[in-house]
Amino acid sequence: MPKNTRPNRKMKPIILVLCEGETEECYVDFLKQRYRLPIKIVSRIVGGKINSRLISRHKKELALTNSENIACFLMYDADVKSVVDYLVTCKENVILSRPCIEVWFLAHSKKVPSKDISSEQCVNMLKKEIPWTDYKKGKLSSEQQELLWDKRNMAGKNIRHELSEDRPFSTINDFISFLELNSHKTK
Repeated sequence: MPKNTRPNRKMKPIILVLCEGETEECYVDFLKQRYRLPIKIVSRIVGGKINSRLISRHKKELALTNSENIACFLMYDADVKSVVDYLVTCKENVILSRPCIEVWFLAHSKKVPSKDISSEQCVNMLKKEIPWTDYKKGKLSSEQQELLWDKRNMAGKNIRHELSEDRPFSTINDFISFLELNSHKTK
């Protein structure tokens, strides 16, 4: 009599997001809740200490088998050139915003200026927009979350996507596209 065997179960892909700070982690957690994908998004605040060994360690923590499907993203502000230079050498998906992630938030409300701005200027510009007047790093109000969700596709049109050392840009739209693509695959 043949032994009952279970079919091999496919493991759901895991998205690992290593990020620079609390604001990025908060945003990734928000996206995780909204997309409700059968993909696990794990965000870890690793800051400027990012290196290949750290990335491997976090991937191994998630891997149940050697065949585990892990998509790793590194979400960072592009304001420190040495960190950006290191990130682009990593063999992972790099998500950068210059000068900071708030430039991506700003793109949900208006076209981002093409001239160089500091992180402080960017946050000040963001705080002039509704519902960002009471914005605090590392926190997203329900009104801010609604705007980020409703205008996520418009934001991609309001900001440059190419890496630049002297102009605001964000590649977060690439991450949004990845999540959108994977959400359609599961329906």
